[in-house]
Amino acid sequence: AGLLGLNSQRKLVPTRWAITATDDSISKEMLKSIRNFEQINDILLFSGNYIGNHYEIILLPENFSYEVIEIASQSKKIWKDHETFFPRKTYASSVVGGYYAIRLALCEYLMKIKKQATVLVFREVRPEYTSVGVGMLRELGRDIFTNPPQKFNNIKEVFDNIQTRFVLPITIFTENSSLLPNYKKQKKLSDYF
Repeated sequence: AGLLGLNSQRKLVPTRWAITATDDSISKEMLKSIRNFEQINDILLFSGNYIGNHYEIILLPENFSYEVIEIASQSKKIWKDHETFFPRKTYASSVVGGYYAIRLALCEYLMKIKKQATVLVFREVRPEYTSVGVGMLRELGRDIFTNPPQKFNNIKEVFDNIQTRFVLPITIFTENSSLLPNYKKQKKLSDYF
């Protein structure tokens, strides 16, 4: 309603901007704690699907970083954004509101288990997709994280498992990832003790 703040600075904004700003602000606050948690111990996989939005969410035992890759199953159009351990300074201009909606659901889960992880979110947008707003994506994300995850020993097993549910080849997602090339490449001090 444009009722908050100084009179000269009040602005009406579209509801979707307000929703995304809220998702971003809440998850940023949670990330201040999450970045200090211990890493998860196993590779975890969460899956979910609703109205043509098929999600595969991979949690890897590394420091927090986050990437969303969305691909339309028919046109093969790709949207992707990511952030590393250090907080994002620019708006996720490719994935836009869905990036922040899923990040909020993820942060709620990580706060619940008191762990951090590197997270890859693969979204296959199928022909039956209906746009009902980012609020639905957040609620789908929350629903996905209420189910117990599948556990894996290595990343290849995860990709083989995901491929059984995806229409597109999993390689389209993995080849477009900014975070995967660094997975298991960085040596840690704990590797020497």
